[in-house]
Amino acid sequence: MNALGISLAGGVLATTYIFKPVQWIRVRGFWSSLYWTIRSWLWNYPVTQDYGVWKTGDPNDLEVFESDRRRLLRMWRFLRPFFPSCGYHLYVPKDSADIYSYLVPITPMSSGMHSFPFAPCLYKTDAEAEFPFYSPFVWPARDRIGRDVMVKAVSGSKPTKELQALRLLQSDALRDDPRNHTIPVLDFIEFNNQVFAVMPRWTGATRADFVTVGELVRYGQAFLEATAFIHEHNIAHGDIDFQNMVMDVMVSEPKAPFGAVFAGVRGPERKYAFIDFETATLPAPSDSSSPDAEHCVQRCSPAADFARASKRDVDDLALALEIHLRCIEDVIPDLGTLFDSMKNRDDPHQLTAAAALSRFEEICSSLSTDDMQREVKAIWWTRGTDVRFHAVPKSSLSQNTSNIVFRHQYTSPMLDTKVLARNIFTCPKLVVRVHGFWDHRYIPKEASTGELAYQFKYVR
Repeated sequence: MNALGISLAGGVLATTYIFKPVQWIRVRGFWSSLYWTIRSWLWNYPVTQDYGVWKTGDPNDLEVFESDRRRLLRMWRFLRPFFPSCGYHLYVPKDSADIYSYLVPITPMSSGMHSFPFAPCLYKTDAEAEFPFYSPFVWPARDRIGRDVMVKAVSGSKPTKELQALRLLQSDALRDDPRNHTIPVLDFIEFNNQVFAVMPRWTGATRADFVTVGELVRYGQAFLEATAFIHEHNIAHGDIDFQNMVMDVMVSEPKAPFGAVFAGVRGPERKYAFIDFETATLPAPSDSSSPDAEHCVQRCSPAADFARASKRDVDDLALALEIHLRCIEDVIPDLGTLFDSMKNRDDPHQLTAAAALSRFEEICSSLSTDDMQREVKAIWWTRGTDVRFHAVPKSSLSQNTSNIVFRHQYTSPMLDTKVLARNIFTCPKLVVRVHGFWDHRYIPKEASTGELAYQFKYVR
């Protein structure tokens, strides 16, 4: 009987192996590899060595989009037990049945002060720390002492340009260079030839309003310097946009379009950085998949594709920066000419990033302390509609101002025709603007005006 049972069990295992072969999963240590081999077999190998497993199909096809989203959520759920052994605890969906659910922490947040590269945190509760699942590659987590980080899948068994760029930027020769305004990498973690980069959680660089001319100048200089720096070391970013520009402060993520915008956090200590080098162009030496800085600087030479990519970077950077910086052309009149000379990547006379940085420093060199401390008169510039938002002190508003301090009907190619409303209110140490679309979908949150409130109006 025992022999029959053993034979049957052996037959079942052999049949199972034929139809679902066991693949050895390589992680740290034999017993860990054995555990993850069994777990992967039971889960039908949701995470392979191919980096393409993280990619999604057509986002305009709802059925494909939601199917991919379920698959990716399952992948991150499968990996959840792996990261604590590396010192990180992944967030979990707030509602596991909802594929659009926000992600929430499962470990307590740190109560101490954070030192660089960790960002100072302006939220106080775990509820405020929740994060949307908006990118298949990225997942929020906390380290062993409760500091918030982001875990990103950056490469599979074949090294990607993003991994090469991050390793170069984090090399001994470049990591501490003051011009290196790229997100610091805390760890590179490998799981069966999939590589994850762990980075501190920072906030989008435009999530806070600019209050003074100096804040805008420091913001512009940081990203011009960052672009010149990565180009100097033969890296073109490939996707310079607001979504890939961050600053070292943590605020809660918005729950509606435009959400809550903060002011008063852009002191001289603020640091800015580029993130997401997924579309980077990096001419690497043929004999090294992960070049170190010295090797790359000495032996890499920009190819035609790198030249095109770097020109695109300069063009994209001008489009991103001018939206805010051209609001201070009354103080720095030459800004418009500078940004115009950075655009048009097909122009052989387009400025390089280094030339643009040099010109920016030149036109800002004469600014006095009073100039730098001057309050900005506008917070948004757009050539398409020539709309500017001007701030007016609350003291100049009428006494019967309600919570909705401004409504205006206008037409925009991006927003169509809507009534846009803004509520202004204050909280300790910060002026917060909450705003949304005044229609059947988005209603601004209730708020009370305070002494530091501003009214925003359009000026054509």
